[in-house]
Amino acid sequence: MTKEACIYGFVSGFGIEAFEASAVPTGSDAPAFPYTTYSLPIGSFGDELSMTLSLWYRSYSWAEALAKADEISRRIGRSGVILPCDGGGIWIRRGVPFAQTMGDPADDMIKRVYINLTVEYITND
Repeated sequence: MTKEACIYGFVSGFGIEAFEASAVPTGSDAPAFPYTTYSLPIGSFGDELSMTLSLWYRSYSWAEALAKADEISRRIGRSGVILPCDGGGIWIRRGVPFAQTMGDPADDMIKRVYINLTVEYITND
């Protein structure tokens, strides 16, 4: 599995649709809430890069969005998670701060949880 497919598999593995942040459909193809957007840092052996996820919910309450952030945090764990990919693996760890809540000035029902991760490539290239 390529590095890109590995990261997509991780991000999309939480039960909501996931899109690379620069490729979110718009207009009539825009995703329904909830969904996830993510940055896609690509590197080589030993590179330690920042990666972000945004959880997008539309609700009066933060409960679902924060519960999903907690699910992601538990999946990563205190020491991170290593995902196998072509040529080795990708070590994903919680960043600092792990998560922050954000709203949307255009719609007060949009709840966004911005998640910081650290991605280290343990690959042969």
